[in-house]
Amino acid sequence: MMIIDIRKLNAQKKYVGTMEFSYSAPESLIEIPLVKFATPVSVRFDYELFEDDSIEIVGKVCYKLVGQCSRCLQETDTTVEGELDAYFQPVKDCEDYSYTNGIVDLTQAVNDAIMASMPYLLVCKLPCEGLTYSDNK
Repeated sequence: MMIIDIRKLNAQKKYVGTMEFSYSAPESLIEIPLVKFATPVSVRFDYELFEDDSIEIVGKVCYKLVGQCSRCLQETDTTVEGELDAYFQPVKDCEDYSYTNGIVDLTQAVNDAIMASMPYLLVCKLPCEGLTYSDNK
């Protein structure tokens, strides 16, 4: 579980810092046919905890996709990096992400960053000419 304990950070007076972890993201985040995560998603971010207990996180998600090229169906892989930028508030019904009981669950923000960085196709190389057919008559 990807969480930040606001109460613990306040008690330790750690108002700024860096965190990192690995996340086994659900395959349902991938909309490319015949593609899956090759490794867990690497999540690294800097945080700043403000006086009102809101917290801002800015960092990156990095993951590797493996599967068949969307054009020629050859096995291939690619590494993807995306931006993670989220602001959490201890109140509900706000425009930003919210949290309760001093525990910030990062899952939705990380999933959103993965979805925003997800390519539309997995391509083996550029330019991939796709499937080629030969006529042996």
